Amino acid sequence: MTSEVRQSDTIFTSLGRQLAEIEAGKRKLLEQYFPEPSQERDAFEALLDKYIRQLAGLLQGSKEQKHAVNSEVPFVTIGSAVEVVETEANEIYRYRIVNPENVNPGAGDISYLSPVGKSLLLKKVGDEVVVKAPGGVFRYRIKAIEWADAV
Repeated sequence: MTSEVRQSDTIFTSLGRQLAEIEAGKRKLLEQYFPEPSQERDAFEALLDKYIRQLAGLLQGSKEQKHAVNSEVPFVTIGSAVEVVETEANEIYRYRIVNPENVNPGAGDISYLSPVGKSLLLKKVGDEVVVKAPGGVFRYRIKAIEWADAV
């Protein structure tokens, strides 16, 4: 038995557009941010391929609802707002995952290319992630995910 995911037409359309853009621009994205062959490039390409597969699967399994008001998404996507608990300090943070050129740190935006962004991408509510960033190692538990767009 498969479960049906219901997405509002706005989310459904935005995610569909995002999927098409990522598929079409994947090579350019890799060349722009990872111009030299490296383990980091390979790891990001694998994450991007997984993202494409999961997003395509979500859209295939979704039923579009013209007047749905539910803004939840089943996993962290580019364009989603993620509420996390930093497990050691028990502090709550809210991040919006955006394209690198749209980052506004004052608004809580983080790029999906950043250590935090890459670690959160595709995760679900309740998942715990360990982020190795220049400022240290951080442990987060995902508390909520909702669609925010503005990518």
